[in-house]
Amino acid sequence: MPAAVNVRALPSGVTIRWVGHATVLLRYGQQEIVTDPFLRMRLFHIRRHGEEPSFGPDYSGRHLTALISHIHQDHLDIPSLRMLPTSATVVVPPGAGPYLARRIPHVVVELGVGQSLRTGEVVITPVSAMHGGRRGFGIEAEAQGYVVRGDASVYFAGDTGFFDGFAEVGRRHQPHVALLPVGGCGPYVGKHHLTPWSAAHALSILGAKVAVPIHWGTLRPMGVRAGGFLTDPPRDFARHAATIAPRSHVRILMPCEETHVDA
Repeated sequence: MPAAVNVRALPSGVTIRWVGHATVLLRYGQQEIVTDPFLRMRLFHIRRHGEEPSFGPDYSGRHLTALISHIHQDHLDIPSLRMLPTSATVVVPPGAGPYLARRIPHVVVELGVGQSLRTGEVVITPVSAMHGGRRGFGIEAEAQGYVVRGDASVYFAGDTGFFDGFAEVGRRHQPHVALLPVGGCGPYVGKHHLTPWSAAHALSILGAKVAVPIHWGTLRPMGVRAGGFLTDPPRDFARHAATIAPRSHVRILMPCEETHVDA
């Protein structure tokens, strides 16, 4: 008699690999979603702190969708997008499609707040963010976050300040996981960015059972020495969250480290 076949060989839930900065690879079985891919060691005067980014040795690139939260260069990096398989689909905010479609070989899909896209067993829904949406040469597109729903739902905030939209995301989408920015590209975060303290408040509103801090410790300007701004933000976020959002569990990942969250 032949051996029984496990028809559910792949784990349920989602595997989360923080590649660095705002780049996160989500794996739902054979479905892969990557957020704001920045895969280079340098951007103008900003350099990557640490090793070259990696999706991991088991990265296949099959059924890959890239989500772009906004068009600032450290989130919409054309050379990094060109490193992705040409079969990938790139999802961008409305207004960014024509600019990007002329520069990369991928299928580019504009998707705005209130719309959804199904890819395989995963549904992608943009949500509001509070952040700038301008790039040089008069290119503009509203910043947005995304909720990715499969076996487990993941909220990717992109880049955003603290705003009322977190309540809407929590109420409508009830994410299992929140990927929240807690730092910047240097010692100071600018306007319309979350800090460790405000990110903890956002988490308390979102109600996610797991939070992964992102957008910290990856990039620093040339001439700026490595310091606490590269290491402290996720620890500060976890400390604030323990008081402000005690029902949520903070998982701090190092670049190219991953974790799994069950549904």
